[in-house]
Amino acid sequence: MSQIAQPVEVRRLGADDAAAFSALRREVTRADPVPMGLTFEEELTRTLEGFRAQLSAPLPNAVFGCFVLGELAATAAVSRAGQFPSSHHKMVMWGVFTSPRHRRRGLGRQVVETALQHAFDNGVHRVNLQVYLPNESAIVLYKSIGFVEYGVESEAVCLDGQYHDGVHMTLAKDRHDKPRHPTAFDAR
Repeated sequence: MSQIAQPVEVRRLGADDAAAFSALRREVTRADPVPMGLTFEEELTRTLEGFRAQLSAPLPNAVFGCFVLGELAATAAVSRAGQFPSSHHKMVMWGVFTSPRHRRRGLGRQVVETALQHAFDNGVHRVNLQVYLPNESAIVLYKSIGFVEYGVESEAVCLDGQYHDGVHMTLAKDRHDKPRHPTAFDAR
């Protein structure tokens, strides 16, 4: 069966997107809590007010959404790593997820690239993230963009009594979109 191309819009989310953001998070967490790093029950405790505040964080913090026919289908966010200028050269990428109904269409890549460009356009030198395992598709995506692994946190989260490691990855601005040899692990 062939897929028909559907109009896609990628934009920064705001407080008015809190309900759609919450619904997408719940859909993704219900399907597989590991990539989210919390259980569905924990996700249900998150409030719309909390999401409104999170989506209203001051720039350069930003959450981006990819919409298909007006429906929020994927997100990616970047936030300052700390409040002091000594850490403003880096950001943390978080909230990267795609609706199971919209996967394998490149939406995750689009929204991640948008968030990265936003970070680099705002003077950031490096973007870090953590992937909870197993999540091979995320690792493959990030490596294809240029991220490299720089460590593993054993037992990073415990979901329903099962521990999951977290892989730390990083991307420096000067490495973004540059081809890398698959065995290169220099996180410079």
